[in-house]
Amino acid sequence: MSAPPLSAARRVVILWTGRLGDILVSTPFLDGLRRAVPGARIGLITAEAGEGGARLLDCVDEVGVVRKGRRVLANAALVPFLGRTTDLLIDMNSAPSGTSTALARLSRAKAKAAFARGRGDGAFDLLAEAPGEREHMLARYERLAALLGFSCAPRMRVPVPEADAAKAKRALRVLHEGRLPVALFAGNFKKKENRWAEDRFAALADRLADQRDLAPYWLAGPGELERVEAAAALAAARLPVLGPFSLGVTAGILGQSALYVGNCTGTSHLAVCAGTPTFTVLAGYTAAVWAPPAAPPHWRAVSADWESCREVGVEEAWKALQPALAFCRSAKRA
Repeated sequence: MSAPPLSAARRVVILWTGRLGDILVSTPFLDGLRRAVPGARIGLITAEAGEGGARLLDCVDEVGVVRKGRRVLANAALVPFLGRTTDLLIDMNSAPSGTSTALARLSRAKAKAAFARGRGDGAFDLLAEAPGEREHMLARYERLAALLGFSCAPRMRVPVPEADAAKAKRALRVLHEGRLPVALFAGNFKKKENRWAEDRFAALADRLADQRDLAPYWLAGPGELERVEAAAALAAARLPVLGPFSLGVTAGILGQSALYVGNCTGTSHLAVCAGTPTFTVLAGYTAAVWAPPAAPPHWRAVSADWESCREVGVEEAWKALQPALAFCRSAKRA
């Protein structure tokens, strides 16, 4: 089946039952879709872990959430998404997902598009070629967009409400005025292989604290304060710990910081969306598939291990960090 003409679409439903970072990395696709169908109503169905990110977006009109521990049919809030006549349903999950396949089968959409995944493909009319193991998520979305007849937006982004930006500015007042704020994020706390060892992170934090023109601080998300404080306590320098805040305020804090230093997780993607330069410590897989491109304003230290970032040493990370620091310093002088 060929792709339906998007210009005629009046209602589009997106399935992306992922986490915060999954939603944020998909924003170039979602923004491109919004431009392609400016008059259509776009709904996004996501998982609870992706809800906060989904509700930040201004390119979708409504958000539905698959609640944990409930069968798809018991999620009453999804009935408007699945029961209404829809011109196009797009499943953005690039790996097999029983949940999204079930939702697609229940949808009354006239056409349904997805990546070929080997399981559940019969639920869809339009299939993009299965992703390669090393294919970046942004490249996957570009192929899916091309199948549907539009182009992705050039960058990841989320809007930051003025009230959240003001709260972020107040939160950063604890730092030394005139110095460059550097956000340190020690998560991903749910995936050890994507989390650089805390003692190494603390050693890097001490080196940053020794730089007279920098004002590093630790950033904590919801439910993370205790673990962030434990990581911060490993450093000799007693740096401020900021958070937890709402996602909007966190995005505002990152957007007003000169640099994000951390692991590949939802917070690093939020920094990219906020337009903040980043330095991340990565496994081979996250470098290939999830991290921002290795070009200014984003830098990285990549482990030789495909699965884990934990082999990266402090000296290796410090050396790889220098171009990012030089970039931020030159941007301040400009």
